[in-house]
Amino acid sequence: MKFLYPEFLYGLIALVIPIIIHLFNFRKAKKIYFSSIRFLKHVQQATSQKLKLKHYLILASRLLFLFFLVMAFAQPFLPSADKEPLPENVLIYLDNSQSMSGRMEDGSTGLEHGLGYVEEILNLYPKNTNYKLLTNDFAPFSNTFKTKDELEDLLTEIRYSQIARDLNSAYSRLKTGFIAEKKHRSDIYIISDFQKSTIGDLTTFRPDTSSQIIMLPVELGTQSNVFVDSVFLENPYLNIDKKNKLHVRLHNDGKEEKKDLQLKLFVNDIQTATTSIDIPGGRKIPVSIALNFPLKRNNICKISFEDYPVTFDNDFFFVLKPEEKIDVLEIKAGDNNKIIQDVYGNASLFSFISQNVVNLDYSLIGQSDLVILNGLPQIDPSLTTVIMQYQNTGGILMVIPSVHPDPVSYKQLTGIQIDTVAGKVKTTLAPPSFSNTFFTNIFEEKENKLDMPQARNVITWKNSQSNLLRHINGENYLSEFRQNGMIYLLGSPLDGAFTNFHRHAMFVPVMYKIAFMRNKSYERLYYSINESLIKLKPDSVHKDEILKLKREKEELIPNQRMAGNTIYLELPKNVLSPGVYHLEQGYRLLDVLAFNRTPVESLLNQNKTNDLKKSFSLQKKISIFSTNSPAIFAHEIKKKKIGVPLWKYAIILALLFLLAEVLFIRLL
Repeated sequence: MKFLYPEFLYGLIALVIPIIIHLFNFRKAKKIYFSSIRFLKHVQQATSQKLKLKHYLILASRLLFLFFLVMAFAQPFLPSADKEPLPENVLIYLDNSQSMSGRMEDGSTGLEHGLGYVEEILNLYPKNTNYKLLTNDFAPFSNTFKTKDELEDLLTEIRYSQIARDLNSAYSRLKTGFIAEKKHRSDIYIISDFQKSTIGDLTTFRPDTSSQIIMLPVELGTQSNVFVDSVFLENPYLNIDKKNKLHVRLHNDGKEEKKDLQLKLFVNDIQTATTSIDIPGGRKIPVSIALNFPLKRNNICKISFEDYPVTFDNDFFFVLKPEEKIDVLEIKAGDNNKIIQDVYGNASLFSFISQNVVNLDYSLIGQSDLVILNGLPQIDPSLTTVIMQYQNTGGILMVIPSVHPDPVSYKQLTGIQIDTVAGKVKTTLAPPSFSNTFFTNIFEEKENKLDMPQARNVITWKNSQSNLLRHINGENYLSEFRQNGMIYLLGSPLDGAFTNFHRHAMFVPVMYKIAFMRNKSYERLYYSINESLIKLKPDSVHKDEILKLKREKEELIPNQRMAGNTIYLELPKNVLSPGVYHLEQGYRLLDVLAFNRTPVESLLNQNKTNDLKKSFSLQKKISIFSTNSPAIFAHEIKKKKIGVPLWKYAIILALLFLLAEVLFIRLL
């Protein structure tokens, strides 16, 4: 046993005082005379023995009271197994992600439980200890050390974060600016539910050995959770006049079946559809909703349902935007070829312009979603320069060769090694690869025995990023190249002497899909709040004005840069919340964007205490507490760090002996 303040042991000298009082009682005896005392002798002897016992008991009570009172001031304790002194710095990571909203067995949330751990830690160390608290928000207050009082004030401001952090990134941020030396030792506490889907690979966690790491797993009760895994349209091209379906994929993360779940679709704050479904445990179930209601230009939509006890992911936001007309520009050598004009003649979908290369208005190129070079024998350098600028802004270019193309000018335009070929006969094209996302929603039935067109190439190339169509001998016919923009290269002119592709049933859907690629490569139904960069292509953007994201009273200014007509936004992911934001420039609305959490946050499976012990069994500087009670944790950590304090027991015993003295005086 040791003493925290051994100098108080000098107070034991005070034990002499009651002894002196007992031995040297200076009260003078008074004689009382009686006529006869023979009847009092027996009473006198009995009373004398009783008084002696009473005096000894009172003396013992006083001595023990003073002894334990002195012990209480000296604060005795049993030494801890940890022989190192308490550090001056304590670093705490508190996981405040949405998964910590799950309930414990006592009904409290995981975050409330974690805050209880932090409060116990603050009461454990001396008042001169420096504290650093980190949450998932990586807030500015985590950059500096705080006193106990300052940290207690901060705890009242902790709220759930929209961001989930992995263990390595949280530890790196926690140690930022902290010098790991012997004189700057620290204790590091990690308080988390250790969610498997977000905590990362535990085997890669390699902390330095200068600090002691104490992990406090918050083990939540068994929970089931239903959430929206994804939302997509059956036909990516959403047209007001065309029928379409919305597909919602729901995921039941629990083991038990969720019955009679009421799924509701809200469009512009109006409930437009509802359906009831059963979802087996551990399964993903698709739900289809027909879009048979009127749509505006920007339609703010929400999938909503009621699922307890986990409620943070019961709403899923997205935006439906019917496509505007797609601008298609055809640049051709003659005036007789009207094949492309016939394909894009649907005025409700396309704004089509066809111009002869001789009389070309170059300003139309930058305004187009798709530019088609049709049958040009040679590409002029000035046209090459303008189209390359168009490509740098993310434009889509389709090259259909002439009967006698110039490979040099074609190569200068595309950057592709193109060679001419002659003397070949028509061969049948091989069926396309249905795994290629380009052909999604083109074929109703995926069969390898398709009636394919025939063709013979006038140009050939070897390298391509995606071969959409090939000859049966493996030679490329239609290929896709992704550069700053996209290039589609066809192997033959649209002439009956070279191919019947332009008369085949596959031709129109392929050409439509190429035209739709520009718009759909930018337009998405929703984004994740964890995305660091998104790109948009709104209309009428002024380069000198700042873009803002607004939602109700919230206003954010993301980092932004422009490349042609494309805007790149760096999202402030530590600030964004799930919901719908308006992208504005000045007083003009440019776009409407929906943001949601990543589905991994809704997978609630945890690394339990035994899992953590197995993962860190070889790392001696990592301790894992297997208790779900902050009070028990405080007791155990005191035994480990400080030892077992005994001063409370000393005070209790001192009070008991004081009470005993009073009872002896009154009752004996």
